[in-house]
Amino acid sequence: MSWIVIGTMFASLTILGGFWMVTDDLNVLARAIGSRVEILVFVKDGSSVAALDDEIRQLQGIEAVTPIPKEQAWKNLQKDLKTSMSFDNLLENNPLPNALKIKVVDPKDTPDIAEKIAKMSGVEEINYGKELLAKIQQIAGFTKFLGIAITVLLSIATMAVMSNTIRLTVQNRRREIEIMQLVGASDGFIRWPFLLEGAFFGLAGAAFTGLFLLFWRTVVLTRLQDLFPFIPLEDGTFSTMKVIGYILAIGVCMGAAGSLFSVKHYLKQNG
Repeated sequence: MSWIVIGTMFASLTILGGFWMVTDDLNVLARAIGSRVEILVFVKDGSSVAALDDEIRQLQGIEAVTPIPKEQAWKNLQKDLKTSMSFDNLLENNPLPNALKIKVVDPKDTPDIAEKIAKMSGVEEINYGKELLAKIQQIAGFTKFLGIAITVLLSIATMAVMSNTIRLTVQNRRREIEIMQLVGASDGFIRWPFLLEGAFFGLAGAAFTGLFLLFWRTVVLTRLQDLFPFIPLEDGTFSTMKVIGYILAIGVCMGAAGSLFSVKHYLKQNG
């Protein structure tokens, strides 16, 4: 029966810990994509790029401003098109405007900063991937909400499963409880062995979960990242150890609480 309790705790906590790790990786992915969002400001012909550069740098939340002369933009276009043919023979004048590439400190401030820049003199047009940034922020917000909701639901479900499983253990040891009651043991004295046993089972199940999650992070995900290096996942060793710490604490608390509720319910029915 003890292995059933440990196995139940392992399965429940693995689902919970695995979801936390997936949520953490999704948040890292959203932050990585968001950090790559840049504001591209196209300057009107005849306007001073240097003056606009200085004005933009005065705004709060600006990390870097990089001027892109129209000549450089023209070369970049040819490079992106992967052609060695010179367009200079086809066009008399460079049709591309001067531009400024702006990186902000916090991607969440990008829309507000872009709105302020758009009102500045000499700005022709602004592009910063508004739709993409909005979707990234929506995904981050939804993931956070979903994480809280599923954590609560899984915790309740785990608690219920643990309580019912430990209740079977208590039923199997009812003879031992009856003997303790006959010799005058108090309810508190009877609860203590089961409380410690439940905490031990919870710790054991959580320890197996921790080993599994550590293996998943250090072996499986590392291998996946080697195969798909374009996926921006950080070194998750610290976050994994943090999740394992939470899992160990939750395992002990749930095991002890499940035992406490089960024994209390039994004593109430048979007291």
